[in-house]
Amino acid sequence: MNNKLKTIIGLLCSFSLSLSVFSHTATASTAMQADVADQQQQSITQSTENQRYGNWLFKGGFKGEAFSAINPEYRISQGDNLLVQLWGGIDHQAEIPVDAQGNIFIPKVGPIKVLGVKNADLNHVILKSVKRVYKSNVEVYVSLVSSQKVKIFLSGMVVKPGLYEGQSADSVLRFIDQAGGIRQDMGSYRQIQVKRNNKQKYQLDLYAFLQKGEMPAMQLQDADVIFVGPKQAEVTLEGEVGFSGKYELTEHESLQSVLDAVVMDEDATHITIIAPERSSNSSNGIRKVEARQYPINQIANIRLQAGALIKVTSQLRATSISIELIGEHNSAKEIVLPWGANLADLQGKIEYSRLSNKQAIQLYRKSVAQRQKDMLQASLTALEQSVLTARSETKEAALLRKAEAEVILQWVAKARKAEPKGQVLLSEGYDASKIILNQGDTIVIPAKRNLVMIHGEVLFPTAIAYNDSMSIMDFIDKSGGATKDIDDMNVLVMKPNGSFVDMNDLLDEESEIEPGDEIFVLAKPDFKGFQLTKDITQLIYQLAMSTAVVLAL
Repeated sequence: MNNKLKTIIGLLCSFSLSLSVFSHTATASTAMQADVADQQQQSITQSTENQRYGNWLFKGGFKGEAFSAINPEYRISQGDNLLVQLWGGIDHQAEIPVDAQGNIFIPKVGPIKVLGVKNADLNHVILKSVKRVYKSNVEVYVSLVSSQKVKIFLSGMVVKPGLYEGQSADSVLRFIDQAGGIRQDMGSYRQIQVKRNNKQKYQLDLYAFLQKGEMPAMQLQDADVIFVGPKQAEVTLEGEVGFSGKYELTEHESLQSVLDAVVMDEDATHITIIAPERSSNSSNGIRKVEARQYPINQIANIRLQAGALIKVTSQLRATSISIELIGEHNSAKEIVLPWGANLADLQGKIEYSRLSNKQAIQLYRKSVAQRQKDMLQASLTALEQSVLTARSETKEAALLRKAEAEVILQWVAKARKAEPKGQVLLSEGYDASKIILNQGDTIVIPAKRNLVMIHGEVLFPTAIAYNDSMSIMDFIDKSGGATKDIDDMNVLVMKPNGSFVDMNDLLDEESEIEPGDEIFVLAKPDFKGFQLTKDITQLIYQLAMSTAVVLAL
């Protein structure tokens, strides 16, 4: 391993380990392994699962609340409790339950039928019945004290079938939520029934609730069954749409209604329908894939086939790109260039100021940042697996591995938060005409600085005016000197363009430091006793290559 690599590793390791302050006590290695395994499995599931339209519906948002008894649309049922108050010619007050026949009984008045009466009409119905006995001088006030508790069976394709309790006016959504929601692999969002005495009482399509806010009014009774049927035909959507994944179909559903539901992007122009694979009639058993493409304005009569893949695309070609320009310059902050323009084209449009450092232009690209992040996350996952599967021959070795694992896993947790900036380093002597710009690129023009910054393990981190006669050690000495012997340090210099230079063998050279440089003096990492030194070293190097510029920002 060359000195430059060692130094970069030292920089990142020192920086990362300096962030780690381990204040909590050690947890059992088995529990730690289970936690990390769960996180890995969740990450894999989230990244590979083909999402279903509506799968966000049952996340516990319905099961926590029940309907109130003051709902005016609620219809009185057996078992409800009514507070009845009479005054005037008769004085009576009592809390009366609705009996099995759907009646309440008021002394000297008799039974009064209230089953199915709306809560809002309750007072009028009872007063009318009282007036048949007491023609005048009697007033009535009735209120619903509590509605009947009901126990409902949840059956079919729910996560936890069973018997659940709630209010009779509670929504079907609340009961399904209590049962853990609909099974994503088998359950239907569009075939939900409420059965009473083995006959269908209500039918529910949750897509109507999601898309239009429509929910049929229904009131449940003891022993009702909420049955979630198996999912039917599905299509898969991807591309220029608000939702990508599986969409459940009903019979005769149109392509237009599906696309309206998943919200197409404004730039979408074409629909490609790829029919599911099927065996051909030929003897060699070759499977045929049929694909057809339609402009969006010609999809009105397209029939959907179960299992098809629907790709929504934009066939519009960009004719120009916009580049963000920040830093020291007198140009606009956003510059528009023709499609395919290069860095030299952009430089020809920049109005530099007298402080612009034209030799240290920096280029940042989103796609590079995403690629760096993906590679970093994959490497961190591999390191976690190595830590958790490392074997020990003795009890003492097991205790050492446990302590090592805690340190490494906490370091990994912090490393996962690193956000690569996607810098494309423009090396000395690069050809700007060969650097093709992408939409969304960011160009940074640093300002000229006649200062040298010193960071890290020095007594007084500071900025010092540049002096061409001073060596790097002179600058370090001016900041109070290193906190330890310089031989135990890694010394790097970051140039204004974001590149790093290993200075461990050039500490006495006077010509290596230039205006605007930043000196990093960092302690070398100590890996003594670490079983996974090689793995950690490789990962820290990868982390350095993708995020070292972060330290400069």
